[in-house]
Amino acid sequence: MRFKGIRIRIHPTFIGLLVLYALLGLFLQSIVIFSLVILHELAHIVTARGYGIKVNSIELYPYGGTAVMEDTFEGKRKEEAAIAFAGPAFNLVLLFFIQILRWEGIVIGEWALEFARINFWLAAFNLLPILPLDGGRITRAFFAGTFGFVKTTKFLASLGKWVGGALVIIGFLLQAFGYYIYEPFMFVLLGVFIWFGSRKELANARIVFLKQLCRKKEQLLSKGLMHSSCISVRKNTPLGRIIDEFSTDKYSIVNVINNKDSIEKTLSETEVVQGMLERGLNHKVGDLS
Repeated sequence: MRFKGIRIRIHPTFIGLLVLYALLGLFLQSIVIFSLVILHELAHIVTARGYGIKVNSIELYPYGGTAVMEDTFEGKRKEEAAIAFAGPAFNLVLLFFIQILRWEGIVIGEWALEFARINFWLAAFNLLPILPLDGGRITRAFFAGTFGFVKTTKFLASLGKWVGGALVIIGFLLQAFGYYIYEPFMFVLLGVFIWFGSRKELANARIVFLKQLCRKKEQLLSKGLMHSSCISVRKNTPLGRIIDEFSTDKYSIVNVINNKDSIEKTLSETEVVQGMLERGLNHKVGDLS
């Protein structure tokens, strides 16, 4: 399905959630969830276009969705944070708006309460600081410059796998003991998705980052200058370990330290990446000529 050139795909977990709600006699709630998820994702798209970033496709999930941007977006920390926050922020605006109307007595009834509740959970859940959720992308934008894009992605995605697994266990425990906060299967569904989504983030971390490194080289060649950072490493440090420390918005200079604690040689970021592509992640930096 396409809308204004954007391909829209509905993930099977989202379809499963809607079917579950319909079977439980909650058809109206399923329509509300579907509509709010669409609006949540449109907020991401509008913000992305505000930055001049093209959105190729979106995939809808029970918690919200994932927008696939053009390649030039990947690794831009400020833009990623703003785009990621746009979805939960929109749900929070709707939440406060409907709450004001309820407090004033303008709207009443169970549907208004359910509308507020769904917006609250969409915002709160998406702001969890784990990948692949919006909160994880915001957190990565803040810490990637300090700890490195790949390392931060690995940590947040690993945390996401633990949270996904915990949600699955919670869902089964709620079902076993007959304690219903929400339908237990919903916890299982969300947990499974987060677990697989986190695995995907882990698998793509270095690929996404290597694309950004290539663009940094192009920017350096075109502008003639770029902010840089210096990393000092031992001769036996694997190239993959060094690349994990690289930042997306600074060009890295690598000093190789010998056993006498003096600089034996200095390598550019490009030389390290080229060495990794030719010789592998586990190749020692001291063996690069």
